[in-house]
Amino acid sequence: MNTLLVIDSTLTKFIFNLLPHTTFVNSFFSFFSLEGNSFFIWVLIIAVVIIIEERINPGIQKKDINFILYFIVSFAVTFVFVNYVLKNIAQRPRPMISLSNHCPKNYSFPSSHAATAFAAATILAGFDKKRRWFYYLTAFLISLSRIYLGCHYLFDVLSGATIGIIISELLLLFDKKKFKLP
Repeated sequence: MNTLLVIDSTLTKFIFNLLPHTTFVNSFFSFFSLEGNSFFIWVLIIAVVIIIEERINPGIQKKDINFILYFIVSFAVTFVFVNYVLKNIAQRPRPMISLSNHCPKNYSFPSSHAATAFAAATILAGFDKKRRWFYYLTAFLISLSRIYLGCHYLFDVLSGATIGIIISELLLLFDKKKFKLP
């Protein structure tokens, strides 16, 4: 287990030092990393997508915006499971390299930012395949911001992303369209 922690720490420091720490880059990643801001980033993205789709396909049907319900459920379940269950079980301290006042004081493993970002991206990509690259790019930037600012280790972020994807994929399994249920 110690070897795994050393590898994680080494890779985290490598990524942390790989990216330039300029005022612009600090501001860029701080935007993606603000506590609670991640949710609002996704709400903004959803609003823009709905506006774009309404212009392309006037008269969006209720069934066409079911993804909003899936998004809210996925985001909430992922957040609660990671923040209140897994973090308290693992109790991993945060890295000692922090550039941000935005790092919470709770435990590090797994990253709830990465988990909720990839949960949101997976839901949105499941309903909107043509923009999936954009959703996953946004989730990647949110996740990378946590390493860049020194709030999380690499394995925290990778584990969080995996958990978010799994929760959303399980939720999408219940999508009636996929099973063609009445």
